[in-house]
Amino acid sequence: MATENNNLDLFSLLPESLLLAIVSFLPFKEAAARTCILNKKWLNIWQSGKDIDFDENFFVDSTSDEIKQAQRKVFIDFITNWIAHFTHRDINKFSLKISNPHSCSNTIESCVEFAAQLRVNVLTLDFSNKINSNGNNNNALFPVPTQVYQLGSSLETLKLCSCGFDVLDFLNFDALRDLSLSSIGIKRKTLKTLLKICMTIDSLSLENCWGLEDLNFGDEPIWLTRLVVNKCEMDSDYYLSFNAPVLKYFKYSGLVFTADIFIYARKMKEVDIDFSLESRYNSEHADDLCEVLLEFPKTKILTVCSYLLQVIPYADELTREHSELKVKHLILNTQMHPNELGGLEFLLNSCTSIEKLTLNIGSGVIFEDCKPPYAGDLKKFWLCREYFPECLVRSLKVVEVNKSKATDSEYIFLWFMMHIGEVLEEININICNEDDGLTETRYERAWNLKNNAKRRFNHLQISVH
Repeated sequence: MATENNNLDLFSLLPESLLLAIVSFLPFKEAAARTCILNKKWLNIWQSGKDIDFDENFFVDSTSDEIKQAQRKVFIDFITNWIAHFTHRDINKFSLKISNPHSCSNTIESCVEFAAQLRVNVLTLDFSNKINSNGNNNNALFPVPTQVYQLGSSLETLKLCSCGFDVLDFLNFDALRDLSLSSIGIKRKTLKTLLKICMTIDSLSLENCWGLEDLNFGDEPIWLTRLVVNKCEMDSDYYLSFNAPVLKYFKYSGLVFTADIFIYARKMKEVDIDFSLESRYNSEHADDLCEVLLEFPKTKILTVCSYLLQVIPYADELTREHSELKVKHLILNTQMHPNELGGLEFLLNSCTSIEKLTLNIGSGVIFEDCKPPYAGDLKKFWLCREYFPECLVRSLKVVEVNKSKATDSEYIFLWFMMHIGEVLEEININICNEDDGLTETRYERAWNLKNNAKRRFNHLQISVH
């Protein structure tokens, strides 16, 4: 016990600037839990941070309703006391995450008024009930407190989850650049109005939103540099149409869509397309997938999913022949399953100038009714090609495997890369460390591969992590 007191005394001798640096590395939860039991000086130091994150999940973790309600009361009391004892200073970010907002509306309004008075730059309001979510429910939306709109030109980033709002109130935000909307019912017309009246927005993220007819923004330009559409429900066909001349980053996760997209190709830096929500295999999607890729012909970084790899080999031959992409870094979320080989080959043929290939080994759905139009034997597939993708002999320098499970399919492919890759310089293997008892075996296989390759391909740098 004496030792612990001595340690506390030693910490107390440190200058406040150093103490603040130490506390700044702690998440808000850790800072609250650990410093509140120390002396007043520590508590004051902790309150010197510029990022405030009140998150109900830090306090409420019981499965018992009675205990859960008691924990929730502690959380609300903590917020009230913290604000009451707050000493004035600059705050950059303020985040409030609390479920069942109608039962604590006074606390929410106090928090938002507090944030408005401090003119925060970044505001997050999350009123979702992640524990007892029963799907989309417009009636559950809690209206954004009017105090939010007092932030006006100080607000640069706004994240709303399960919040209702009036789009015309966004006229006050003349410096807002980053807007994220999640678990919100919203119409296409509302989005178009929002981007029209708040033209400073250059980053828009939509997650688990519903009520969208589609995402047809029309021909009028939208000046976004970043657009994320994640698992949103659309009432009709999944159709994306927009004119975004300065778009640099596009990420989509959901069902297969058709598109009519105009971008300035040289501006495009990264595209991430994920169709893992598709529950049924449909080879008729193949041409649509090709068309989607061709909407972004010069993106520097392209990420695609296992569904695309399994379906795209069925694309019309003429479409496949004209699917040339100027990608520099190709990222595949894959299991390296035989059903995905045709899609992998298709992309290697299409991306004629890639310099880096990354395989993120995961657990996507492999469709049993997928009957690939090629031989499923791994060795025959890779070693009996009539011709090899152009990128393997001209541009591909680095191959990276993340969460490697050291399977035969992975290593047969890597051996193929070693044999054919005339300019290949590096192979980096990052082993999967899942708690399944196989980690040691995976490392052993990976090191055997490295040692065998080193004897035959001494120009290659092969790393195992």
